[in-house]
Order: sequence, then C-alpha cells, then structure tokens
Amino acid sequence: MVSMKTRDAVLLICYFLFTGMFVYAAVSKLMNYDIFVLQMNKQPFPDKFTPLLVWGIPSAEIFAAILMMTIPFRRIGMFFATAMMICFTGYIILIKLNYYGKIPCTCGGVISKFTWGQHLIFNIFFLAVGFTAIYLEQQFRRKSA
Repeated sequence: MVSMKTRDAVLLICYFLFTGMFVYAAVSKLMNYDIFVLQMNKQPFPDKFTPLLVWGIPSAEIFAAILMMTIPFRRIGMFFATAMMICFTGYIILIKLNYYGKIPCTCGGVISKFTWGQHLIFNIFFLAVGFTAIYLEQQFRRKSA
C-alpha cells in the first residue's frame, strides 16, 4: 500500500518527466524546422503527409504537456502521452527490425543523437513512467469511489 504523499510525489515526478520531455522534443523540432522537414521527408510515409506530421507531432506533444500541466486534465494528458509513446515505440521496433530500411531520426535536440537501441530504451523508460502514473491514478480513483 502506497501512502497518499508518496503516491502524489511519484505522480508529480511522472507528470514532470513527461511534460519536460515532450516540451523539449517539440521545441527542438520547431527550432530546427528545416532539418525536421528534411528528416520527415525521409520517413516511409508519402511526402504529402509531411506538412501534417511536421506540425501535428510537435503540436500533439505540446498539447499533451499542456493537458498534464492542467490538474483537471492531467490524467487524460497522461493517457494521451502514453498512447503517443506506444506509437513511437512501435515505430522504433519496426525500425530496429529493419522493416523500413535505414531511417533518420526525427527527434529534436539531444534525443536525435541516440541510436535506435538507445531510443528504444528511452521510450520503454517513458512507457514505464506513463503506466506507473496511470496505475497510481486508477488506484486513487478506485479508493475515492
């Protein structure tokens, strides 16, 4: 049984980690917009989707961060953020399995320097953070119902 103070502290850390990571990733992509567009054009998606992806991905990351910073919506934000990480992780697994061939990383900042193996570990860490937060939120909801 986790105390309420411990639970709240762990949840705050989870929200802080996800929010910081998504804001950093989105801002890095937008600050290097031209490079981000070139990298997105090398992804296995038709180029006609590039405008949607180059604005959609950073917007979704910022949206998730805003949801997680807004107390009434933070639980929804964590579900959304974790769902995005599941998608990103699935994509990395396909890349690691060489499903698409050689693909450049479209992540921003320091994260773009990771190998695909490091990316996978990074994403699995954030999936664990997301699942932990969702579990703790669910436990609280059950007890308060």
